[in-house]
Amino acid sequence: MVIEKQTQMKLSLLALTIACALQPAWAGGYSLQQANRAELKQDKWSCGQCKLPQESRGTLEAGVAYNDGDNAVFANSSGTDADGATGHLGGDAVFYGEQGYRTHIEADKLGYDTGSASLSMGRPGQFDIRLGYRALANFGPDNGMSPYINQDNRLMLPDNWQAAALTSQMPGLDDSLTSQRLEMKRDRFTLDAHYLGSFYKAGLNYRHEQRDGTRQTNGNFLTNSMALATRVDDSTDELEAKLYFKGKGWLAGFNSTLSQYSNDYQALYWENAFFPTFGAAYNGQLADNPDNKALRVGADLQLSEAGHQILMHTAFTRMTQDQALLPATINGPSPQLPATDGDMQVDVLELKLKYAARLGRGLSVRAGYDYRDRENKTQFKDWPQVSSDSWHQGSATPAAYDHTRQRADIAFNYRFTRALSLDAGYEYEHHSYSDLARESLFQSSVFAKLNLRASRDWQLWFKGELSERSGGSYQASELSQSPNNPWMRQYWLADRKQTLLRLQNDYRFSDALSFSLALNHKQQDYDETLIGLDEVSSWGYGLSGNYQFSAQFGLNAWLNQDWQDTDQTGSASFGPSGWYSRASDSSTVAGFGIYYNELLDKQLDLGFDWQYSKGEGDTDVSQGLTLDYGDYYSRRHTFNAFAKYHFSDKMALRLDWLFEHYQDSDWLNQGLTPDSIPNVLSFGDLGQDYNAHYLGLTLSYSL
Repeated sequence: MVIEKQTQMKLSLLALTIACALQPAWAGGYSLQQANRAELKQDKWSCGQCKLPQESRGTLEAGVAYNDGDNAVFANSSGTDADGATGHLGGDAVFYGEQGYRTHIEADKLGYDTGSASLSMGRPGQFDIRLGYRALANFGPDNGMSPYINQDNRLMLPDNWQAAALTSQMPGLDDSLTSQRLEMKRDRFTLDAHYLGSFYKAGLNYRHEQRDGTRQTNGNFLTNSMALATRVDDSTDELEAKLYFKGKGWLAGFNSTLSQYSNDYQALYWENAFFPTFGAAYNGQLADNPDNKALRVGADLQLSEAGHQILMHTAFTRMTQDQALLPATINGPSPQLPATDGDMQVDVLELKLKYAARLGRGLSVRAGYDYRDRENKTQFKDWPQVSSDSWHQGSATPAAYDHTRQRADIAFNYRFTRALSLDAGYEYEHHSYSDLARESLFQSSVFAKLNLRASRDWQLWFKGELSERSGGSYQASELSQSPNNPWMRQYWLADRKQTLLRLQNDYRFSDALSFSLALNHKQQDYDETLIGLDEVSSWGYGLSGNYQFSAQFGLNAWLNQDWQDTDQTGSASFGPSGWYSRASDSSTVAGFGIYYNELLDKQLDLGFDWQYSKGEGDTDVSQGLTLDYGDYYSRRHTFNAFAKYHFSDKMALRLDWLFEHYQDSDWLNQGLTPDSIPNVLSFGDLGQDYNAHYLGLTLSYSL
């Protein structure tokens, strides 16, 4: 990098010298590229502005925090589900070596469920190696109740359990209930290496991710159902390699990705809490996610010449899985399976072609074609069908669900003036399906976007889009046990007209004050649908502002609101519509933040944030009489404040306080107990209503 800048600077002086000395003969073929540079002495050239930093620097952090919340969901905000005191480490340090070598170490809240760390080494502009770790977590409700005990993913009932026909008749249910914690934790490890040569670039990336937790599923025996908490213990490994070459006006390369998913559990087994409704179905089983692999190989080519650019991409992916199959049923005689493992294979072929050019002053064009074909290469056989691990219903051949998508688009951009430009285009999509109610879909859309930069401080753009979807003949599905109503239309296959409108306005009143306004509207009409989704209408706006009183004092605020109405028709018989529903949903997100730095003789920094979010829905169903489903909402208030005191230029202490109030309600399980539904053993009401505090102290020291 240093030599290149030195060369550019000196060559500019050389060009000026040649131009002055040979000015009468300039048209005769003399140019900078033809200058004789062989005798130039470059060993003493220097650039005072090209020096790389040599001084190492960094910050070390150690902290302790206290959680007083007794609700696991609060951990999604605090970053840790530890009840009481917990510690964490962090830091950021950069070390420089000779000849531009650099080592960077980062760590953030190690010891929390969302901590991270990385170590990178290399020489900028030549090579880089990076090791990384990141913890991710999602905490769900911990107030679900169930009598099941998980023994290595075998859900067992208490030894004294007495089955019954109805949940209300289970004598030991209340005494056997224990809380079920639903959560998912992930540990992600990465290794990335890149090397940059004079005409090529190579890279190698590896990622390993381990998941551990508990998720909710359901077990069924014909007319009876049980909520189950199943263990998750799986991992994903992914290796990516790429090699690219470049030349004058071209870039070409190859890339490949190999991924493998491994699951420590093959199946979930559970005991039936009810009396068997058919045969001797005292136990049930569910296949878990099978081990599988995927290999992807791709190639890219980019050509550039005189304002024209062509990009070509092709890739082939093969996904396979040969997990051993479970028996068709574990209750009674099991039908013979035609194979011992799945031996499944799906191939995906991709082809992309893009073109961009500047046709004239102020006018540019871009066009593209995208092809994707998914073909199921599995050799399908007749497999026995067993209803909820109880009842053999004959055999059936699985569906392939092949899918081919083709997309073509063209767009133009015209700049009328420096302040005004128009972007407009057309897009066409064609989908071909197998084994669905519709074998083909066609969608056309047009859009236009007007950009206005009225001044240095005012920018405005407006975008509108119209699209229409249609397709081939619609056939009621024959793949399900009972044929679907012939009047029903699946929303993602049905004819549809759509309108999208968006407006964005950004204005800066001064260097200290700025303001933004965004408006959006979407309208979807399913005019040809008699049973299914009829209409979706949504609109919303967003406001944000920022005011900088001084270099040390500033505030910002924002408000976003969205509304959506969804109309749907249904039928209680095998005929036309007989009932109607409207779901009205809304969401509000608001926030306010303020900071004041360098108080008390530049030793104290203060900050405060408030965030509010609310989402609610209301569903009305009409069938002669109108029925309101009930409350469905969630509300969250979050207050976050910090104070950082600098004892010296090297040492500081930071105090963080977080308070959160959260409440939700779902009419589907509001006030529900495990025995509320006679033939369903549920987790009960999973609604949340809590107040939680987090208090943290962090000591930092600068190296």
